[in-house]
Amino acid sequence: MSPIKNKISQLFKSKKLNVFVLFFIISLTILILSKLSQNYQGTLVFKVKPTNVKETQVILNDTSNQLKITLDTYGFKWLRYAINKPTVEVDLESDVILKDSTLIWTEKKGFSNISKQFGKNVKVVNVNPDSLIFRYGVNQIKKIPVKTDFNITYAQGFNTLDNVKVHPDSVKIIGPASLLKDINYVKTKHKDFKDLKSNINTLVDLVVDSISNDVKIEANKVQFKIEVSKFTEGIVTLPITIVNVPDHIKINYFPKQLTVKYATTIDNFNSISEEDFKIECDYKNSKNKSYLIPKIVTKPNNIKNVRLQEQQIEFIITQQ
Repeated sequence: MSPIKNKISQLFKSKKLNVFVLFFIISLTILILSKLSQNYQGTLVFKVKPTNVKETQVILNDTSNQLKITLDTYGFKWLRYAINKPTVEVDLESDVILKDSTLIWTEKKGFSNISKQFGKNVKVVNVNPDSLIFRYGVNQIKKIPVKTDFNITYAQGFNTLDNVKVHPDSVKIIGPASLLKDINYVKTKHKDFKDLKSNINTLVDLVVDSISNDVKIEANKVQFKIEVSKFTEGIVTLPITIVNVPDHIKINYFPKQLTVKYATTIDNFNSISEEDFKIECDYKNSKNKSYLIPKIVTKPNNIKNVRLQEQQIEFIITQQ
């Protein structure tokens, strides 16, 4: 065996063999490229993908339809189809006829659209069958609110003027009426935002695990955005206005003014004045009572945590 091994080893080391192998590889490559450059005609089975399906339509047989398409093209294209599973799109808006609960695709209406999908170097010779039937069901559309599940705390001295909300604040769900009737809202995934000092702008997942797979939801994420600012406390002292006092009655009340405390951003603090507020007491609401209830009926939009120093105004009738 040893002499045989030595001869084989010498053969592989021979320069003549190396040259032969090199020329063999070059010749094979040229042959393959030559074959791939030639035109061929053949038939392939294409999986059909419906497009432009209406929101309310559910295609019931979208995995069963296939088209046998005869193509005339060069070998490189055929190699591509051999590597990737071929798929062709069928337009269910422009290339179909509506009949009862079916959409009928015909070669006559859809041939042009099929040809465009292959490009100028591929000729579509024939399409078989000449029609496809798509059965569909009708769904309903329902809009439901998005409820947030956030635990938000701010660092000392920080807060926000924004309402805690997400965008969009509601989403569409599409499905059979029997499934939609019990779905009244969708919640966000629980999130903790602790000791906030800076703005938040993030995507939050919606909890859709309990929603049937037969129900389509418009989005599975929503945008949560909130602007966080440094806050300070403001104080104003305001006169009280009594309304709805009958003409034949005069009253005296105490105190005549109330202190209002509020929180706002440092940037807004200097723009807020007493003229932005108004406190009223409605005499009609004092029936069988010896006091009036003050309410802030006018206030700026850029404040929060507004509170009155007094919750009751004592009064007496001085003339009837």
